[in-house]
Order: sequence, then C-alpha cells, then structure tokens
Amino acid sequence: MNTSAQTDDRTPLEVQGARLRLVAITSELARLQVEDRPAFFKALGAERESAWPPVADDEPKLAEKLEILNRAPEEAGWRGWVFLMGWTPDGLDRAVGVGGFHGPADPDGVVEIGYAMQPSFREQGLATEAVEGLVGWAFSHVEVRKVCARTLPHLTASIRVLEKTGFTFIREETDESGETVRLYERKRA
Repeated sequence: MNTSAQTDDRTPLEVQGARLRLVAITSELARLQVEDRPAFFKALGAERESAWPPVADDEPKLAEKLEILNRAPEEAGWRGWVFLMGWTPDGLDRAVGVGGFHGPADPDGVVEIGYAMQPSFREQGLATEAVEGLVGWAFSHVEVRKVCARTLPHLTASIRVLEKTGFTFIREETDESGETVRLYERKRA
C-alpha cells in the first residue's frame, strides 16, 4: 500500500491498495458527509451511494466526527476513512466501506481500529485489504506500538479479517453496554 501525506484540509490523505483507495475524513469531508451528501461523493470522486452511511457510521457518529475534526483538524486519519473501489466506466469510484481509529494513540502507544463494509462488498477480501492499509498507516507513526480491535463473538467474518491481518486474540470482555466482545491486538513488528 502506498501512503500520501496530507498537506491541508483540501488535499486528501490517502492510502492506495491493490483494489482500494482509502481516503481519510477531514473536517471538510466530514461537513459534506453531514450537510451535503452529493457534494461529499463528488469530493471523493465517487458515485453517490443511496445506502450511505454504512451501519457503523450512523448520523450521530458522523456528527460527532465532524465536531471532533472541527476542534482538532490534525486528527484527520485518526477518526475515519472511506474505502473506495474503482468501479464505474466513467471513472467514478464506489464507496464500499468505512473504517478508522477511535482517536490518536494513547500514552501507551495504542490505537483501536474499527471497520464496516457495505453488504454487497463483503466476503471479497476488501475488508482485509482495508484493515491492512489502515494498520500500515498507523504503524507509519512512531508513537503507535499496538493496534487493538473489538468485535462481537458471532461476527465470524470480522474475526477472520483480524486473523488474516495478523491480529491475535487476547480475551473476551464485557463492554459498557453489557455485551460480550472479543479483544484482538497487533503489535508493531
């Protein structure tokens, strides 16, 4: 995967993979995603998706990301990414998923990753490619020592993505809502 640096809020921070282009959500992209969905897809060079956002990024979460990125635009890359795949004959990409981190590294050098794919793009190896790209981007920052992930025990496809991308199962724990989750981690090599 190739990574490009972000120079300002108008120049995207991107990670390029074999099939996917991962674009970090900046404060401007977050604003467009909340306020003007057609302009959001145009800014990404993507076809408009009628079923957007994916379940993982509901409207309250999008508004929260916008608020955070307005306060701290330097956190672009640590808050959210859109997964784009070249698709249409006219050169527009398709937005096939989302992912990112719950914020910058904590004092111990740990970040937590999350991801979700549009239903019609699951089970094609795209989530694996996206997670590998995001983990590589995180580890390109010297302060990141470990990437963690939490998933529900019945989400076997998500567990398989984590295993294929080098994550190790640590333990099951109960989250703040009382639900059992599985904790995985991948340490810097």
